[in-house]
Parts: sequence; structure tokens; C-alpha cells
Amino acid sequence: MEEPTEVKAAILAKYEITQDIYRQRFRALEVYPGETPRELYVRLKELFSKWVRPEQKSVKEISEMMILEQFLRMVNTEMEVWIKERNPKTAEEAAQLVEIFISARRSRGPCSFSRDQHFSRKSGQLLHW
Repeated sequence: MEEPTEVKAAILAKYEITQDIYRQRFRALEVYPGETPRELYVRLKELFSKWVRPEQKSVKEISEMMILEQFLRMVNTEMEVWIKERNPKTAEEAAQLVEIFISARRSRGPCSFSRDQHFSRKSGQLLHW
């Protein structure tokens, strides 16, 4: 007979419920009509715990996780996807991946990694969005 934690893990895997899903839910959370502040707090705390899993991580690991999330929010979308496909564990690893990404594309002209700056290959202009 399987342990309850093994069953839960199998269900979460089947429905692709990952830490990133909990992160997305945490970031997109809205106040329900008629919800009390305490109910909102409980939902936030539950999603945060499922995302970060603070009982399993050190302060340094949690800090690195938050820095990595913010780093990924700041790079352009194409680069964010490329970095996530390589599954970096730290923001430093992600920064190294960005440097590799830029270096590999340097022959095509300037490349900006910022989400707010995009290079137009047609006009050769750096666009600020």
C-alpha cells in the first residue's frame, strides 16, 4: 500500500501541479467578493507555503529563489523561456545563461536582455517599450 505522501505526489504530478503553478497562483491572487482580510491572509499563506516550502529551505535558499523569480521577470520573454528550459537553480546561474544567450546571438547584431528594451532587426534600432 502506498503512503499518503506518495499518492499526493502522484496526483500532483499527474495534474502538473508544480511549485511554479503555486507561484503563479500566489502572484495572481485576488480578493474574493465578501472575503475577509483573515481569509485572504490564510489563502496567501497556504499558496506561499506550497510555492516556497519554507519548512524545507534555508533563508539563503528562499532568498535565492525570490531573486531568481525577479530576475526572470526582468528579462525579455524569449530569454525567460530559454532560461526556464535550462532550469537554473540560482539567479547567478540564470545570469550566466543570459550571457551565453547574448554571446551566441552577438553575430546577428546588438541584443538586449531587458524586458523593457527590444532590438528591431529591421530598423537596427534599440526600441524602448
